[in-house]
Amino acid sequence: MKKLFVTILLALVAASFFTMYTSRDQSSDVPVITWRTDANPQREEQIMLFREWLVANGHVRKDKNGNVVNYTQKEADALNKAYGTAGKPLDPSSPHYVKAGTPKPNGDVALETANNQSTLIQAVSGMAGDIFDTFDVLGYQQLGVALDITEDAEKNGYGLDTTYPGMAGLLTGMDGRQYAYPCNGASVSMWINLSTLEKYGFKRPPLEWTPEEFEAMGKEYVKRANEGLPRQEYFFIQALDSGWGVNMAMCIARSKGWDIYNETLTRSVADNEPLKHAIKLFHKWTYVDRIAPTAADVASMNTDAGYGGADFSNFISGKYAMIVMGRYCLIRFREVQQQKDMTIQFAVSQLPMYDYKNHPITVRAAMPYRGSKHPELAKLFLQFLASKPYNQYIVDGADGLPPNPEIVEQEMKDIRIQRPNERDCSELESSWARTIALPSFYSPYVKAGSTNWLQNGINRFFNNRSSLDDALKYIQDRYNQEIEISKNANPAMMEAWKKDWALQEKIDACKKEGKKIPVEWIKNPFYVKYYRDRGMLDETGTAGGVK
Repeated sequence: MKKLFVTILLALVAASFFTMYTSRDQSSDVPVITWRTDANPQREEQIMLFREWLVANGHVRKDKNGNVVNYTQKEADALNKAYGTAGKPLDPSSPHYVKAGTPKPNGDVALETANNQSTLIQAVSGMAGDIFDTFDVLGYQQLGVALDITEDAEKNGYGLDTTYPGMAGLLTGMDGRQYAYPCNGASVSMWINLSTLEKYGFKRPPLEWTPEEFEAMGKEYVKRANEGLPRQEYFFIQALDSGWGVNMAMCIARSKGWDIYNETLTRSVADNEPLKHAIKLFHKWTYVDRIAPTAADVASMNTDAGYGGADFSNFISGKYAMIVMGRYCLIRFREVQQQKDMTIQFAVSQLPMYDYKNHPITVRAAMPYRGSKHPELAKLFLQFLASKPYNQYIVDGADGLPPNPEIVEQEMKDIRIQRPNERDCSELESSWARTIALPSFYSPYVKAGSTNWLQNGINRFFNNRSSLDDALKYIQDRYNQEIEISKNANPAMMEAWKKDWALQEKIDACKKEGKKIPVEWIKNPFYVKYYRDRGMLDETGTAGGVK
């Protein structure tokens, strides 16, 4: 068995080196960077856009005499064949059609499909390519495999100030430096099937609503929608003991000023009354009011397979009147409407919450590898991600939120004219992403990929494995155990934690005494925004540390 393991390991290593030394970079006359990303057909077209962007911005191939090198007919034909689909080359009417005699870009990108685990393994082994997609910039920065791009990003228009305020903190390391730029983002909203609501006599819900207003409408909806049926078939919203329920629970808790972690992210404070209230409501909505389905309800539904799974299928069919989701849902919804020759009338509202408005935001970031053979070309690729052509592509394809929202603000507004059934959905989600969105709860002292203990605790309560009070304590204790494990296993992390804990004690003293809190002491992005909006911060920078 040991011999077999060694043989397999050597084969994998050999395969990796074979791939590395037979890559396009070895045979190309220009630098080639590898982009480790998901297996998405859109990535090929994005590479076409990058090549075109390089040429448009003067990054062209030149010979030894400084003359621009143009495509030959043979080279143009080969590219058009490679870019084509279904065995056919690109049509000359395509915007990406390559013509002989046009300049060649001084760089190229090769795709490598990857998942988080394979990327992590290759990063720590020194073979991560040049750029890789990640949802965990902080984790890779802590591993020491990230390239600091702060100065270049600020100089060349892809700095933190070009993207969403709530997303910026997801692109930095513990040192506050920038290590990535978004490929796209997502900020969930309440996506509403107006066609379904209108069928039962309901108008568009308000843009903002409290949990109580949401509940009142939901109860009346399921009453009308299921009238005369032998058993309930229609629900107001998808299951709440899910990741989407976690998003709603956090919105409700944050709207009352509470988060999963404290101001310095050094301890969990999940055992709080607003979060308890949210989970109690979810249980009531699921088992008493029946506006959300149980796990058994979901299992009994006949749903179509495909992108988005049961939630998308039940939303399209009208089984759910609304779902918590991001703008990327339109990829599937547009596809289904075309296939079935149907039109769905859409709307969005904020998630139900109380006074302090907030929405969770996430990012799929492109992160250059510190060991890249072509770091300057990798930086140009990030500059491209902030460009008008790329952001226009994200807007048109509904692939979430564009990384540089200001550059395509009008294009987002124009969707309501181009696609009347989608109304102002894209515009509103983009606006909320820029004004009230914040990263979901996280701590640098909790290992990336750890169990979602909030969802786990909700499941325990829903399945009668614990009381509500015990579930809250369980959630908080589990996150604090994760922190203890991480800081005890890493001396550098322990030192960082001790410094942050000392700041936490100072923050607690300020709150007790009613004093303003120096902004540089706070590491939790939710509390930075929450305290700033309430005039509770000292932003003079006189307390020391980095402002």
